[in-house]
Amino acid sequence: MRRNVLQRWSVGFAGVAVAALALAGCGGSTTTSSSSVPTVRYGDQLNITTLDPAAWSDVTSMQPMQEIYDTLVEYAKDSATIVPGLAYHWTVSSNGTVYTFYLRKGVKFSNGDPVTAQDVIYSLNRVTSASPLGAGPAPYGFAYSDIVGYNHWNGSKQQATPNGAGMTGLKALSNNVVQITLHTPQAYFLNELALMSAAVLDPAIAQKYGKNYELHAIGTGPYKVQNWNKGHQLVLVANALNAFRQKPSIQKIIIDEAVPTNLELLRFQQGEYDFMWGPLDSATYAKTLATPSLKKLYHSVPENGLVYLAFNTTKPPFNNVDMRLAVNYALNKQLIVKDITNGRAQIASQPLPPGIPGYNSSIQPFPYNPTLAKQYIQQAHYNGAPITFIYLADNTDHIRMADMIQQQLQAVGLNVTLKPMNSGSYWSYEDSPSNPFNIAWTDWFQDYPDGQDFLENLLGTEAFNATNVGEWTNPTFQHLIDTADALPSSQDATRYADFSQAETIAHNQAAWAYLYYYWNDALVQPWIHPSDINLYLHPVKTPQFEYMTTSH
Repeated sequence: MRRNVLQRWSVGFAGVAVAALALAGCGGSTTTSSSSVPTVRYGDQLNITTLDPAAWSDVTSMQPMQEIYDTLVEYAKDSATIVPGLAYHWTVSSNGTVYTFYLRKGVKFSNGDPVTAQDVIYSLNRVTSASPLGAGPAPYGFAYSDIVGYNHWNGSKQQATPNGAGMTGLKALSNNVVQITLHTPQAYFLNELALMSAAVLDPAIAQKYGKNYELHAIGTGPYKVQNWNKGHQLVLVANALNAFRQKPSIQKIIIDEAVPTNLELLRFQQGEYDFMWGPLDSATYAKTLATPSLKKLYHSVPENGLVYLAFNTTKPPFNNVDMRLAVNYALNKQLIVKDITNGRAQIASQPLPPGIPGYNSSIQPFPYNPTLAKQYIQQAHYNGAPITFIYLADNTDHIRMADMIQQQLQAVGLNVTLKPMNSGSYWSYEDSPSNPFNIAWTDWFQDYPDGQDFLENLLGTEAFNATNVGEWTNPTFQHLIDTADALPSSQDATRYADFSQAETIAHNQAAWAYLYYYWNDALVQPWIHPSDINLYLHPVKTPQFEYMTTSH
């Protein structure tokens, strides 16, 4: 997923989100609630966009949604391992195409309605129907496109109804057994079922409220909605009908929306927020290191995401590999990392981050070599035509980075013009190479820890006019990732070898200008139990408050 828009932590430079605990009577007072129950409170510079799985596409919304809903399978508390969710057990056919899930018995939605196999089928049909909310397809509906019957169902513009037609690959074998049949094996299919787009919701409520369902969200998770003043604050409370998870010690979660970074930090320092989730912007990071009381509360880990420049390969000058190579050699990435990320990031060499299986450690980043860059420019017969560089100008660090890149490219003779844009228009503009741009700043953070999420979604032909921003393609690369995508998990070694070869091609052909891999950091108050810190620095999920403990 695109981190800046789709992820709660935003692009690192904005210091966008703060996750925080505020226990009444502990670590400072809160003006939000005088309740004596243990209360989690955190802030986010962004707004929660939805609580509807059919509309979900961002991590800002994923945080509360993962507390409200359950999926058939999910990630372990402190790792990227798939573990049981609503399904306590599942089997996979020998050919890797038929999954049979056995639901836990006695599970109820927070309004008391029992959960059945039909509810699972309804939820998956709803998120894959052509227009589940009457306003375009669900952002993540495509993740289930390999389920038998998807193309007919999705293309027919039908709406999911309790007794209506749906994907023929979904069957209820009993009230508690669901069978899902795929066209081909997918080693990463369980990861897709762990996404919030596959959350199981109550059909009766979804049908009753239609487009306004998000304001009445009902799930089976450890928490339920008490109140949502959309754009300002969401309050969740423990779900007493939570049937199979440990009972949370935290009884209330208060999420403040649209909180400026400086206010987040102030509230953290005053003890109102129990952590400030990052990546911290450069100014906040510098202040943290310079302030002893903050520095001792700082934690950092690598993260599976990257920042890169996409070339518009549909037209000159970057349909020429020599020009793409020239940009890679012209960029002083070490200086960019030092200045923009305070040295926290790792210079990128390929599409997969080091934490994703298939990462090719033998590929080295392009070195800074302006002399060689000029040779490639001359070899490409570049005529000095203007090169439009679009970027998301939503914070000071983005602007500084764009200026730095422009200067470095101009230094080797490229005529680069900056085109700053706001978040409201940037992504749709970037997705269409027919728009007049040549280079686009972009980024990606894992949806799930598999190379398919990066290689197919960012450089595959099926992602044209979407996340393959510049429509770069290579037939050998495409064959390798298509082959890997059609193999079952029992052949992961072969899949990873294919990924590694594909990455070599993407590197040698300079599919992108690779900048750096992400990291994640946070400020965590001392009263959070030390063993919980890894929870907040989880590689896939955002904080799971049902596991949270405190010394207060």
